[in-house]
Amino acid sequence: MPTHTPTTAEQYLIAHLRAAVCPDDRPAVRVVLSRGRLFTPRPWPASGAPRRGTPTRCFTNALRIAHRVGGACVEGYVLTDGGIRRHAWSTDAHGAVLDPTRPRNEAAQAYLGVPIAPWFVNAFQQRTLTKTHFVGVLDTRVQTERDADRIHSNGIPPLALLDIGTAMPSPTGP
Repeated sequence: MPTHTPTTAEQYLIAHLRAAVCPDDRPAVRVVLSRGRLFTPRPWPASGAPRRGTPTRCFTNALRIAHRVGGACVEGYVLTDGGIRRHAWSTDAHGAVLDPTRPRNEAAQAYLGVPIAPWFVNAFQQRTLTKTHFVGVLDTRVQTERDADRIHSNGIPPLALLDIGTAMPSPTGP
């Protein structure tokens, strides 16, 4: 795998997550920092792409698009003009970002997330009864209330992780 020198935006996103200032986010941040991949922001395709999603429904939108294009459902964090937030997006089979929820007027600068196979997300929804109001595999409420903290304790099962995106640099450098 070729070496990737992180952009300034990617470095900022990683450093912010390593500081993990919000206690509620720490378990999800740990999973993202241990298994996450970097993804290059791209604008929504002008043609040939599936319909964009409903605002504020990033987890549902990401899963729908991942199924349509045969890619991954990625959960993690995005750095935009508005700051850093927990987010979900899709990729195609080659790792190209398809973010159906990001507003057209908001520029993404960096994405860091865990690429998960859509079949695992579907199975997770079934097991945790979260299909009607899906807030993500890494959501703290779902993990503590319905999934006994399995993902936060053990991580995403290796069979459910997809090998796309760019590996993160080690904590000591690129």
